[in-house]
Amino acid sequence: MIRLLKIELNKIIYNRTIWIILGLYIVLFAPVAIGFDNILKTFAAANARHQQPGMSELIQQGFSVFNFPGIWHNMAYLASWFKLLLALIIITIVTNEYSYKTLRQNIIDGLSKWEIIWAKELVILAFSIISVILLVILTLVLGNSQNNVSVFKGSSILFVYFFTLILYFNLAYFLSSWLKKSGFVFGILILYTVIIENVAAAQLSANISGFLPLHLIGYMIPNPMSKIVGQNPESDFSILNIGIGVFYIALFIVLNFLLLKKGHAGKQ
Repeated sequence: MIRLLKIELNKIIYNRTIWIILGLYIVLFAPVAIGFDNILKTFAAANARHQQPGMSELIQQGFSVFNFPGIWHNMAYLASWFKLLLALIIITIVTNEYSYKTLRQNIIDGLSKWEIIWAKELVILAFSIISVILLVILTLVLGNSQNNVSVFKGSSILFVYFFTLILYFNLAYFLSSWLKKSGFVFGILILYTVIIENVAAAQLSANISGFLPLHLIGYMIPNPMSKIVGQNPESDFSILNIGIGVFYIALFIVLNFLLLKKGHAGKQ
């Protein structure tokens, strides 16, 4: 396992593109969160003036995205939109191996197909951990503790966030292995994230559409800002959703293996 991780780290450390993307991820997260908080405060105040239910109470309570314990859910939801940047790193790593033929060379050098896949899973695991650590740091720095509420209350959603990252990154990994061209893969991933799955879901019943990958992620980390209009969104990290998520992860891993088994690494 350590040997596989060293191989992947050597590909990452000297790749300037990956460092630029990671830098953007780190630099943009906090300003976007602060800007989002200001927008929501303005929206809540405007609705309070129009006597929308629950608005005046929110304003009186000093509504903010950064109030504990809700900040954990709020920040996890905001961070979930930045996962596209980290997915771009996964895409870059995988597609570069096809462009520079390093994947084929690794196979020639004796790495098994499963070792190649597990090496990428270690990268996915590493970037998921990095994202969670960054989320914890920003939450503790930006958070406002009120009424002696423990700063760690509500932090269990970190496990949910970590799980959804593993699922999403494996989707990006599969698309990268299948399509091979980084720009094309990233475009397809954006289209799938924003349009394709939503169009597919509109053609299906609510019971079935909820099992689609991104809808599943949406149930696990729902939009917490809907509480502004009187709703009470809660994370649905049920055994069923976990099982479906594990199924998708396993499916993407198996599909990657089948691509390698059929000689996909040698095709351009």
